[in-house]
Amino acid sequence: MTSELSVWLYNNPYDKKQEAKPQSDAILQQLLQNTMNTSMTVDILVNDYGKPYVKGPVFFSHSNSANLYAYVVVEGFEVAIDVEKIKPQRNVIKLAKRHFHEDEIKYLSSFSHTEVQRQFYKLWTRKEAWCKLDGGTLWSYLSRSVLPDATMTTTNGQNVHIQTLPHIKGFACSVAGTEGIEKVWLNNIGSVA
Repeated sequence: MTSELSVWLYNNPYDKKQEAKPQSDAILQQLLQNTMNTSMTVDILVNDYGKPYVKGPVFFSHSNSANLYAYVVVEGFEVAIDVEKIKPQRNVIKLAKRHFHEDEIKYLSSFSHTEVQRQFYKLWTRKEAWCKLDGGTLWSYLSRSVLPDATMTTTNGQNVHIQTLPHIKGFACSVAGTEGIEKVWLNNIGSVA
């Protein structure tokens, strides 16, 4: 089964996390209330692995990098999101050789410097979205391949489907779900740089 889902992007004006958090929490709360068709505060719980969840058939995830915040809320299947700012000065080949699967290192070596940066962050967000979906620790996912032909499953055996989002200038973003993701709609909350 495949699904469409919406990703909400917000350019938070606050640089410090403690200042940005109240706005981010309010946006997440509003998205959960809209999805659950309620005006009551939705209690966000945390499982034994630190993964947040709500009671009921609604699943959500959120991520931020620099000032860009990304949110996804869906009904019926588990979902996770990761967004990362692309840092062109970072030696991503060195990081990939240290942590990534050998097939991913070969894949990255076929690109120019500028494209290597973009592809590295694409793979990184795919790994982190998978990790968040599963509720694991990122370091145990870094050496696993997330190339399109790789088989990915959750710890309880569900298939993992990952969609990398295009068109977010200066950022990479991926969404992982336990159902196929046919289409992702990008929505801006306010203006997104």
